[in-house]
Amino acid sequence: MTGDSGMDTPSAAGPGPRPAESLAGAEVVLLRSPDRAGPMAGELRSRGASVRLMPLIDFRRPSDTGPVSEGLRGLGQGEFDWIILTSATTVQALRAAAEAAGSSLAVLCRGTRVAAVGLGTARALKSAGIVPDLLPSGDQSARGLAALWPAPGPGRNRIFLPQADIANPFLRTSLAAAGWDVVAVPAYETVDYPAPEEQRIMPRTGAPGAEVLSPADYRAWTAARGGAEAARNHAVVVTSPSTARRFVRDAGPDGTALLVAIGDPTAAELAHLGHPAAATAEHPTPAGIADAVEAARAAQNFQHPDPEGREQP
Repeated sequence: MTGDSGMDTPSAAGPGPRPAESLAGAEVVLLRSPDRAGPMAGELRSRGASVRLMPLIDFRRPSDTGPVSEGLRGLGQGEFDWIILTSATTVQALRAAAEAAGSSLAVLCRGTRVAAVGLGTARALKSAGIVPDLLPSGDQSARGLAALWPAPGPGRNRIFLPQADIANPFLRTSLAAAGWDVVAVPAYETVDYPAPEEQRIMPRTGAPGAEVLSPADYRAWTAARGGAEAARNHAVVVTSPSTARRFVRDAGPDGTALLVAIGDPTAAELAHLGHPAAATAEHPTPAGIADAVEAARAAQNFQHPDPEGREQP
């Protein structure tokens, strides 16, 4: 998620050390809010990049909290064999909902196996006192999780799948087709940034040292730049398909930036919108994203990747 219903939140984990200053001269705009940009911004800066933020989406409690509350009630009563968490945002949303009901997510998950889509989600679960029973080691995505999922056995074979309101249906439909009874509910809603403070899922914190741009600021900034070298050094990291849509709608990209997608669904959405990505991260981690920025700067020609995804929606 992750992204907005993201399959995972970028984490600090990734490949080994990179050469210092490998992104010297790069000016990178992250389409992330300050409270979610810290690890990614830190990795890019460690390689010499200048980083700005342009938050376009935010997350709020669902308008109808009934389905997620009912799901958590069933979870606490042992009605599910598995719960699947597909982003750190989902973990935060469920923790808040559980606390509002006078319990905790760790207590409600007792006796139910827990699956996390990736390391960022697993870390969020750990902070809630939960160790996942299933975690993909390679492809940390809906696709990777579905590939590892066990076959149904005797009994209920029920899965609780709380997600974003705009979540890609791939995981739900894949597991249902395999014979599982999947109960999918909206745990949070994706909205334009900023969400009303009293309805936000994540606490509003900052990314130290990051300049925050509005779409209007971004348009003015790009209009003041010019030349091939400036274009080669200007990269925008697009963090979900819904962020891609808002970026094109609100920021009016003029083609001078190298667009870097956090995963294949985001790359597919950018291509659909007429703004193909110059590179796509192989892993939705800070190191993987920084690697993709390096690849975008180095590429002379690029092709749009396969749209089946490592991250959702």
